[in-house]
Amino acid sequence: MNEPAPTYILSVACTNQEDLEACKTCLEELTETSPVEIEMVERDVSWLECYFEEEVPAKLCQKSLEGSCPGVHATIRKCEARDWTTFWRHHFHPLEIGTKWFILPEWLQDETDVPAGRETLLINPGLSFGTGNHFTTRFCLEMLEELDARGVSGVSMLDAGCGSAILSIAARKLGWGPITAIDIDDLALGQAEENLKLNKIESGITFRNLDITRQSAGGPYPVVVANIYGALLLQIAPRLLRETSDWLVLSGIRAVEAEAVANVYCDAGFEEILSRSDPEWSGLLLRKKR
Repeated sequence: MNEPAPTYILSVACTNQEDLEACKTCLEELTETSPVEIEMVERDVSWLECYFEEEVPAKLCQKSLEGSCPGVHATIRKCEARDWTTFWRHHFHPLEIGTKWFILPEWLQDETDVPAGRETLLINPGLSFGTGNHFTTRFCLEMLEELDARGVSGVSMLDAGCGSAILSIAARKLGWGPITAIDIDDLALGQAEENLKLNKIESGITFRNLDITRQSAGGPYPVVVANIYGALLLQIAPRLLRETSDWLVLSGIRAVEAEAVANVYCDAGFEEILSRSDPEWSGLLLRKKR
């Protein structure tokens, strides 16, 4: 069996808020995703990091960043797959989301008390993303809780861009199913399978390596959750219209894109039920018009 490929991490240290915001904006434009921000209070410095599967795109991003932000110096380091375990143990901690969920790193389960009344989601991210720390995943988990409160129960669901499978696991724990979870990353799908075992889920979730920009996911589904980039959500709007029979949760949308994404989907036959944002990201809960 081949070893997982390494990850190339582009890092830039920022010692003032002006540089931090400039670098963050530049990296978001270059990579179409938000960099990970690591604050080191004792040293009065913040680090921004972006992750690449290959070295050449990382170097191109480094060159563009340094050209756009004078005085900024970015570095690139090679991170072997096994080093991610150390990374997550430093940066992934127990987290309460909404009124229902408790996200728990699997390596802390024997030393952590679960808050009363909360459903535990045991997660080991591995090389994938989806821990609940980012607004985009938190929003989706909150929307699953919202739909449950609205009486949605026992339905099938499509999890588009499933990553660690945290959303599929949460939906299964609500009693939903069958659930189809799709991603284009075999390593992420492998880790998602492991997370099912951690949560003792033996049935009800099927994983598929599927590119939704080109292939049907077998819908329509009563609930579709798509936690992917705003630009891609705009591109696949006609397909998601066909894949959804009722509820659609969209996340991974930068705040500046939210209105455009909402307009496209509303024009395509959805009604906006609610939206939430933080300063950088937005999410939408939509329902298909009858």
